[in-house]
Amino acid sequence: MKGLYARSPFKFEIKELDVPQPKEGEVLIQVKACGLCGTDLHFAADWTEDWMPLGHEIAAEVVEVGKGVTNLKVGDKVIPEDVTMCGMCANCKNGESWRCSNMYNFGGQPGMAEYMTLNQHMLNPFTDMDFVHASLTEPLAVAINTVKNADVPLGGNVVVYGPGPIGLMCVRLARLQGAARVALIGHDPSPRSAARMQVGEEFGADVLVYAAEEDPVEKVRSVFPSGAPSVIVTSPPKTLPPAVQMTQFGGTISFIGINLGGQSSVELDVNELIFNKLTLRSTFAEPGISFPRSIHLLQEGMVDAEKLVTHTFTFSEAEQIFRMSAEGTEEVIKAVLVP
Repeated sequence: MKGLYARSPFKFEIKELDVPQPKEGEVLIQVKACGLCGTDLHFAADWTEDWMPLGHEIAAEVVEVGKGVTNLKVGDKVIPEDVTMCGMCANCKNGESWRCSNMYNFGGQPGMAEYMTLNQHMLNPFTDMDFVHASLTEPLAVAINTVKNADVPLGGNVVVYGPGPIGLMCVRLARLQGAARVALIGHDPSPRSAARMQVGEEFGADVLVYAAEEDPVEKVRSVFPSGAPSVIVTSPPKTLPPAVQMTQFGGTISFIGINLGGQSSVELDVNELIFNKLTLRSTFAEPGISFPRSIHLLQEGMVDAEKLVTHTFTFSEAEQIFRMSAEGTEEVIKAVLVP
């Protein structure tokens, strides 16, 4: 079977791997679709160590079940959580599953592959969706947690910094959470960014800002003079300082944007945080939670998958799609591998 790996600078290898066999409590799944995440792009651009297995936004079908598996059967459609709480460690039993010390994970397997074996606890059944659209479950679950951490007040204003797929989902979720107005900040009007900002407007963004053309802090403050009570940062770490400056007194900044290659450090004025009573909350999608809710939102059309998935690709087209997604010269919103 095939599996996709990458390392810097945009080097790719399609490895021939043995089809794994499910152990007790495990399930063999056939990957039907796997989304290209921004994290995958970071690995391809900046990961300088050994080949990195790619892909974790998966929709799949069960093809074999191991001994002791009782909740799934051959033919079931499933969404894997890339990291799952164990439910048995002291932290899980204390109600702090996000601190789980014994998580289930992919065990080094690429999600951009033809087959995987995973523990049965990592799998969420779904129906009434095609596999490509269902592969949005994982990033939507990430967006749900990011918006939760932003403490969006009913009727409050929200800023979303970064119009990538997760940022766009955050725009939609903020409106579903009861936000009055949402400002969406992109970098420049490249074809990719312009297409994403258009979807952001369709998802409920009232104000569109291009940071390369106008000062985003001044623009946001002109629309929300007191700043926004909730600011969501899905863009690179360098955008965190201006995000702080556009946050209302006592407000919350929920941030999830990462970068590799030495670009993860930023300088913040701690006095500004303290005196303005600001809360910074980092969001990390381990363990994976909110998957059933994410599936429900996609199934009910409350988050429109059709507007987000613009490209599908095969293994042989992977390098082209990765480069296209990174360069911004094409109208790529979300690309999904179909093995």
